[in-house]
Amino acid sequence: MAASKFKGMRNREAARYARWSAGIAFVICVAVIGVYLQRRMSGRSSEKKVHPVPEAVAQQSAGFTISRAIGPQTIFTVHASQATEFKDQNRSLLENVNITIYGPRGDRNDSVHAGECSYEPTTGSIRCQGVVQIDLRNPGQKAGAEKKELHLETTNILFEHDSGRVSTENPVTLKFPGGVGTGTGLVYEPQTENATLEKNVELEIQSPSQSNATPVHISGSALEFRRSQNLARITGPVRVQQDDRTLTAGALQLQLDAAMQPARAVATGNPEVIVRSARGSMSLAADQMTTDFAPSGVIEEISADQDVRADVSARNGGENHLSAQHMQVLMNSDKQQTDAREILAQNGVKLTMSRAGSRGNLTTENLRVELSPDEGGRGERIASAETLAPAKLTLSKAAETDEIEGGNLSATFGVNDQISDLRGASGVRVNRMLGSKPPETSTAQDLLAIFQPDGSWRTIDEKGNVTLQQGTKRGTANSATMVRATNDITLDGAASVDDSSSHLQAEEIDINEAKNELRAHGNVTAAFASSQGQIRTNAQAGATHISADEMSGTSPEKPVSGTSSGVGHAIFSGRARMWQGPDVLQAQTIEFWQSEQRAEARGGVLGEFLDTPHTQKQIELTSGKSSPKNSSPVLWQVRAPQVDYWGAGERMEWAGGVDARSSEANIQSRTMQMFFTRQNDSQVLERALATGGVRVEQNGRKGMADRGEYVAREGKFILSGGQPTLADGSGNTATGRELTFFLANDTILIDSQNEARTITKHRAEK
Repeated sequence: MAASKFKGMRNREAARYARWSAGIAFVICVAVIGVYLQRRMSGRSSEKKVHPVPEAVAQQSAGFTISRAIGPQTIFTVHASQATEFKDQNRSLLENVNITIYGPRGDRNDSVHAGECSYEPTTGSIRCQGVVQIDLRNPGQKAGAEKKELHLETTNILFEHDSGRVSTENPVTLKFPGGVGTGTGLVYEPQTENATLEKNVELEIQSPSQSNATPVHISGSALEFRRSQNLARITGPVRVQQDDRTLTAGALQLQLDAAMQPARAVATGNPEVIVRSARGSMSLAADQMTTDFAPSGVIEEISADQDVRADVSARNGGENHLSAQHMQVLMNSDKQQTDAREILAQNGVKLTMSRAGSRGNLTTENLRVELSPDEGGRGERIASAETLAPAKLTLSKAAETDEIEGGNLSATFGVNDQISDLRGASGVRVNRMLGSKPPETSTAQDLLAIFQPDGSWRTIDEKGNVTLQQGTKRGTANSATMVRATNDITLDGAASVDDSSSHLQAEEIDINEAKNELRAHGNVTAAFASSQGQIRTNAQAGATHISADEMSGTSPEKPVSGTSSGVGHAIFSGRARMWQGPDVLQAQTIEFWQSEQRAEARGGVLGEFLDTPHTQKQIELTSGKSSPKNSSPVLWQVRAPQVDYWGAGERMEWAGGVDARSSEANIQSRTMQMFFTRQNDSQVLERALATGGVRVEQNGRKGMADRGEYVAREGKFILSGGQPTLADGSGNTATGRELTFFLANDTILIDSQNEARTITKHRAEK
């Protein structure tokens, strides 16, 4: 009867043993944290002992075994070397208990061993007293095989009959090839397949055998394993420590792969990573951090989301601060190490770099940073950085601020994380601010800036539709080069510089702001407005234009008309040519002062000018009346070694032997002054005054004097000084203190010594 009753008890509780065994197996997964387990299953041999049956014992049996199967599949097997049922204690005792769990698919081979367990019929609970050992194997492993597995030890496990809940309040230890762990309190809920280590969770995980990294220490308040999702969650405060690297978080969630290895870890609750080394310190904080692992166990990628903040402090005092909404850190997993090789930041990216006396700020929506090992191989340094979206970089040092904007910016860095060069593409804009000076702005398609060790730029090269702007001054070119040390700016290829009162263009223009110098080379052309005018283009009417092979000059000391001028004083050399409207002046060299509107031409000077349309008075001796007759302007060509021009006074002074010719007359003299008047934004010759050996030829007549004056409006010549003489081709000659003759006819006015006026027509009396 007792044997029959015990046998019935065994059949009724088989399902309970199955749930209890499965619960223990799931609990073991909590501590694995995704790492394969290594341990040889030790076969335990129990000696069968034969004791006499006490009076309190109702029944004893040896070699107890019970199994549960669904169809042909065995789910679990419980084996005890001996079972004892007590009459007066209302319990049964199982000794040397081994439980093997195969699972509903037969793909597990987990085992549980306890010295003894008791069954309490009144509560339906099963308690395993003393040490309980549990081994969890990977799919396909057999008991005792040389395979990786997890070994768990605890004491006094309680299995609850009604709920199937497995629990203990005692410490739990974990042992596995990848490390060890401890915790306090264990709860397994078979309905949800969730298992929890309730408090004091401590894990030490060894790095993969291919890696030389030191162990990782993990601590937390509790650990929950969701077996249906292959997911482990450690609640906080959580702390992960490896060498000088520390992670703190409110919670850490670990996703395991099919082989129970870590595939992904997610840290939440204000996670922060801090790294300290001899080179300085680094911290990374965000609302959430995610780590992806390679099959070898090393980290492949770390990503951070929402309010991401990274701070790097160098031992030399430099600091970098990076913020974004999303950040990825890619690791050198192919080399079996955990060195970071690349950082990607997205959405609202802001980077601040501080060095002694200098500061840089970068804003963009997408940033890529490449890292490389530092010189000592104990950390990483920034090798390069590139924006994958439009960006703005601001560099500040002392009283100087440079703002660089571009569709794409990329930089390389030196061994001290100091920027060495910066490249811009897809449209670049640079704003440079120096103290109280007006901002300097430049735009181009591409940019290359080379930097000095102190963080300030050394040279800037811009290419493609370059424009420079400062106040009213503007420059354009195919390319531009700026040199900080010498303050030089070189514009190359279709270069031009202009402001409100001047315009200069050439194949190349060099500007030195420190020395206030300006040089132009190749096909130089310039245009200058008068002191009261403004100029916008080189072809504007009324402006003074000059062309040459070369030009060198300076800006004016005082602005013209209250505005800054590009050229104040300039020397044009090599086929120099100056013109205003139809008036032209050519020479080897033309020197020009804009503020004075003055020019000096030297070497083979040739000038071409129109005179004022004149009205010739026809003298009728018989009637004493005159009748007006309009004429067209006359083109004069004047040659001399040199000439001085005053635009404000609208006059020119020729010297060194002058030869002036037109279709109506020729004039030779040692010097000549020409006076102009302005008509319709152009200057036309009003009169000319020749001195020194004056010779005039007109319509076959030849005149000589020390002084000769030509009045364009009246079309007449006045000879005076010395012994004025006028002769025609027929041998007729007229002399007097002053001789006046007209271009349109043979009329001559003679002023004699006694100032009596004699008028002759056609032929002068001897």
